[in-house]
Amino acid sequence: MTVEELVEVAVSLRLTGVFDPDEVTAALSLTPSNQWRSGQQGAAPKLRRSSDGWVLRLATGVGQVGEQIDRAVGQLAQVSGQLRHILSDQEMSGCLTVAVDAPAGCWPAITLSPATLAFLAPSGLSLDIDVI
Repeated sequence: MTVEELVEVAVSLRLTGVFDPDEVTAALSLTPSNQWRSGQQGAAPKLRRSSDGWVLRLATGVGQVGEQIDRAVGQLAQVSGQLRHILSDQEMSGCLTVAVDAPAGCWPAITLSPATLAFLAPSGLSLDIDVI
């Protein structure tokens, strides 16, 4: 039994900081899955967002973690120049977030391809992988 066939993977681009989410949408020509402004209500009714935010779900599905990340990076590669420009703003940070839902007692292999590493380094994105 291979663990890679059993894990659910979700990959998203997450941008936070001080910016207008609508300007990010226009610059990337991509419609976000979620966006918010600083001070807006968060997931919990009494919490307020501490920064502006913009999130785009890129890949979800069952399979190998690295393949899902590669698919997401392939989508972002189409807007790499615009993304680099946006992330050059000192008041904004970006992260490629990866959530891996593995069955109890299973630890999936997480291998990043050379293409993914080559994309992440100059893009200004950090990488966050959570295995739950």
